[in-house]
Amino acid sequence: MEEDNRAGQAPRLLRRAVVPLLVGAGCAVVGAQWLQSRQQARIVRHDDELLDGEPHDLTLSWPSAQASTLYNVALRQDFFSQYHLDVHLQPGAMTGRDAIADLQAGRSMAAVAPVLSWLQAYQANADLPARLVMGLQAGTFRLLVRRRLRIAKIEDLVGRRIAVLNADMADRLFFSVILRRKGLNPDTAPNWVILPPDQIDDALAAGTVDAVALHDPLAWQLLNNRALDMVELVNSVKGLYAERTNLALGVSTDLLDRTPGAAVALVLALSHAARWLPEHMSEAATLLDGRVAGMDQDTVLQMMRHEVLGISPVGNDLKIQIARYVDELKLLGQFPDSLDSAGYARRISADILRHGRGGKGGAGQAG
Repeated sequence: MEEDNRAGQAPRLLRRAVVPLLVGAGCAVVGAQWLQSRQQARIVRHDDELLDGEPHDLTLSWPSAQASTLYNVALRQDFFSQYHLDVHLQPGAMTGRDAIADLQAGRSMAAVAPVLSWLQAYQANADLPARLVMGLQAGTFRLLVRRRLRIAKIEDLVGRRIAVLNADMADRLFFSVILRRKGLNPDTAPNWVILPPDQIDDALAAGTVDAVALHDPLAWQLLNNRALDMVELVNSVKGLYAERTNLALGVSTDLLDRTPGAAVALVLALSHAARWLPEHMSEAATLLDGRVAGMDQDTVLQMMRHEVLGISPVGNDLKIQIARYVDELKLLGQFPDSLDSAGYARRISADILRHGRGGKGGAGQAG
């Protein structure tokens, strides 16, 4: 009888133990939802304080924007319109250097280019009329080698032929830094071969080049082309560079001085699009269906799953990352070792989300 009572007590004891846990878990879920809603409300209020409430037309130079995941999300998920922006793409920009040239010539009010390209532009023209205001996405640099060559480490590239699209593109600069860190001279260790994109696969198949340094989507297509049988030796989607921005948005100093609210709206729209992207990859892939040559929706989704999404530093986070890039270009002799990297990063950037409504109170100030 006592055993029956004890047996009957066990479920009651278990319920006494479990019910508080369930209640606590429910409170935790509700608490997390409440905290998330409070944080979202603060973001909205903060945005409202920064914006001037006016509609703005913006001309933006963004190479290959039509195939950019982030640009398509911002445009087609209405993040631009949410911030009363009518964004017009400046045609013709094929590279980051082209986009910077558009801004410098007054053909656009904002431009997107790799941070490495921006730094070279500032080095060439200290009075470049632009400030970097946000990072846009992590890099997708991939160094692919022919499997049959059995190249196992970066040092094995000495004397090898590496195809790139342009001698000055960020792809080559990025891997030049990697080579330098390994004690190699990136100008002479490998043989860089300049090829247009439509000739690279033929060159790999024929063996006239041994490797290729590119970024997605072309790098992803080559890596997954079974006929080419390529392997990935080094990339920027893992390790040290995975959380670092590759692209940066620069806005003209004239825009910051005359219409800072437009610059603020652009940064907020792209920031929110970047935050939306990692949680909605399938939806984002549908936006690019048919927009990337040779890639259907499923292939785009597979590529995105092997990239780092949602990277969009602003303010001090952006300055820290810019300073790190400056340090790396010092390794290539493109900046003097004596240069204050942090001070230089402050000088060429602007923290436009730190100030008051519509940028009043110094949104156009660097630093």
